[in-house]
Amino acid sequence: MALLTMDPPWRVIFQGESVTLRCQGPPVYGQQPTAWYHNGKLLEHTETNTYKIQKAKYKQNGRYECLSPGSTSSNSITLIVSYDLLILQVPSHAVFEGELLQMRCRGWNGGSLAAVRYYRDGTDITKPYTTAGQLSIPKAKTQHSGRYHCSAEMHSYLSLTRRESQVLYVSVEELFTSPVLSIANSTQPMEGNPLNLSCITQLSPYRPHTTVLWYLFYRNNTVLRGPMTSSEYQMAAVGLLDTGFYSCEVRTESSSVQKWSPQVPITIKRVPISGVSLEVWPQEGQVMEGQRLVLHCSVAMGTGSISFSWHREGSVEVLGRDSHYEIPLTQQSDEGQYYCMASNGDSPAQSLRVQVTVVGVSSLFCSRLRALLLLAALGTLLLGLVVVCVLSTAWSHKGRSSKPPWKHLHQHQLHNGERMLEADLARAPKKQAE
Repeated sequence: MALLTMDPPWRVIFQGESVTLRCQGPPVYGQQPTAWYHNGKLLEHTETNTYKIQKAKYKQNGRYECLSPGSTSSNSITLIVSYDLLILQVPSHAVFEGELLQMRCRGWNGGSLAAVRYYRDGTDITKPYTTAGQLSIPKAKTQHSGRYHCSAEMHSYLSLTRRESQVLYVSVEELFTSPVLSIANSTQPMEGNPLNLSCITQLSPYRPHTTVLWYLFYRNNTVLRGPMTSSEYQMAAVGLLDTGFYSCEVRTESSSVQKWSPQVPITIKRVPISGVSLEVWPQEGQVMEGQRLVLHCSVAMGTGSISFSWHREGSVEVLGRDSHYEIPLTQQSDEGQYYCMASNGDSPAQSLRVQVTVVGVSSLFCSRLRALLLLAALGTLLLGLVVVCVLSTAWSHKGRSSKPPWKHLHQHQLHNGERMLEADLARAPKKQAE
């Protein structure tokens, strides 16, 4: 938008005085006219960006705006043409915080004044601010806004008469709003993730075109970055030490105006533990009594210092607190379901259970003995079948009339042999299953 100013920069002038209005907009190519408005109505167009009011009259009181090429309508300026004997001259343009606020008390036709006093909202504020006949408030603040007037002693017919000016409201505008710190992703980001901070403020649309703001970012009241002209700050990868209270500051280039945002607590969280797995040696978790058993616990995801603990189903005792657990000489009492827990300070995660089976020496000997007996029984059975097959073949060659060779065997021997064969055949499936 265009910026409208007035020279001299006073809102109130005596009748007959002259002022010049100036309309400042963005630079454009070529010469284009500037439009001027008085109380909302088009006054005229000028080839330049200035408009002069010569020997002002009462009818020229009112509100003025301009429209510069390439801009939107400007701010408003109110001109008061006074017929009073004493006036208070205050700035015609907007006064922003951090700027110099000046005003002066003037008598008609340059008459001399004595004992000049200045008031804001009825309170005398003369002493701390008045120098060289003017009221000056350096680095004005919004709380300096109020209703101002002045009083003075003026000569009238060889005597001094005390007079008061008209009361005028003077506003000290906010140059920019109080900043707010914005967190782009979350106030509880994960460790190792980026953290994006934005310091959000809004410049007044009536600000001077040359205003530049500077930004600073803080953690626990210590400067992290700045001053810089960018309102954005990115931390590439945060850690637990980055937990704290964050805020930002916005200031003018001269530091005449400084504003801080409220503090925002940001807590950096660890990446939670996940994918806890357990490995066992020997594989399948079957170990012979007296042999070494080794269990190893690992995690797929999780940041920070990770602690481990080992447990066996049915027992409240913690077996170990390392990433691996070892039993040098296993015993039958070590059998059971084992699992590990992993934690980085947040909720712990648990692995699947692994069954550990301890095979005793006596059980192993009995198993091997049963296997040998089974093989012996099967060998006897096969030998008997081979003998019968051979004798049958020989008998077939001698003729059917002759008696089979086994007929020479005593009857009780044959019965004994049959019973042994039947017993071996009955035991064979059972041994094989064992």
